[in-house]
Amino acid sequence: MGETKSKAVNNLLEALRDRAQASRDGEILPDTKVAAVAEIYFTELDRSDKATRTKQDYHGAWKRYLEGPLANLRVRDMRVSIVNRVLTSVRDKSGSAAAKQARAVLTATCALMVRHDALDDNPVREIESLSKKKDKSGKKPRLVNGRNAGSALQLFRDSEDAVRWDLVDVQEALSGLGCRIGELLALDWETSVDFDGGTIWIHGTVIRVTGVGLIVQDYTKSPAGMRRIRPPAWVMDMLRRRHAAATSPWCFPSSTGTLRDPDNTRKYIRRVVEGTPFQGLHPHDWRHYVIWRLDAAGLSAREIADYVGHDDPSTTQDVYMERGVVGEEASAALAARPAVAA
Repeated sequence: MGETKSKAVNNLLEALRDRAQASRDGEILPDTKVAAVAEIYFTELDRSDKATRTKQDYHGAWKRYLEGPLANLRVRDMRVSIVNRVLTSVRDKSGSAAAKQARAVLTATCALMVRHDALDDNPVREIESLSKKKDKSGKKPRLVNGRNAGSALQLFRDSEDAVRWDLVDVQEALSGLGCRIGELLALDWETSVDFDGGTIWIHGTVIRVTGVGLIVQDYTKSPAGMRRIRPPAWVMDMLRRRHAAATSPWCFPSSTGTLRDPDNTRKYIRRVVEGTPFQGLHPHDWRHYVIWRLDAAGLSAREIADYVGHDDPSTTQDVYMERGVVGEEASAALAARPAVAA
């Protein structure tokens, strides 16, 4: 705007010039659109050494949750009230995990604005907690625990769908290994399983790369994930049975013998448990179950972290890569399989 028509035109031309300059030099101004800032952020993200899955998740969070309500706003419009409204809406519609992921993207995007002096403060840091309110009666019990783990496994054994989709052994393996579903599906017969030594080398995870498909990503940026464990004997017996009948290089392949998609596996698990006491079961529930079993058996936090591959920021990469076979005590603690109802 301006006092006269000519001044208004000049002001408009200056604004257009500033926006063009921002586009050329990556400069961020108060009048720059949030979408342009996000583009700069994702360019930096894609050049960084963050894990491929993290980059995919952050791109997805922007597309699904943030682009619609924020892309056309100006940097100067990024106030605490707006940011809080957008993120709490994501939380209420898509859950706390989605909101926290969106918050991470928006925090980094707004940090760019602050670094360019387009904003005085990062508004994301001032918003309310994104965690859903906790039940005042106490913590919500885990879906799988020491009392019902056997029933959960039996549910899959009794399901024709679970047998057809090869989910029975997947559940059994998760209940003994406590690994992530992507880690389980990345196991191969040649490099991952040592039947003579009774160990499993967990060294990667299955991810989907746009334009490429499913690949096994090594844990080059998370050394704690790379671990050689000694699982309970019954897990190795199950793997021997599968190996004897195997026609694929993967321990838990798709129906066509290729890498199995973790997302599809989760989807099929949800179908099996739908309408049962275990509705909502997620592969990660078995990870919590295994950690609980090891804790109940008296293993230290360090021993448990080694077995399940939890990252420890105080431990260097060299320590992780040189710790040898882990899980000796974990194997004994998990020796008894979950009791399955007859």
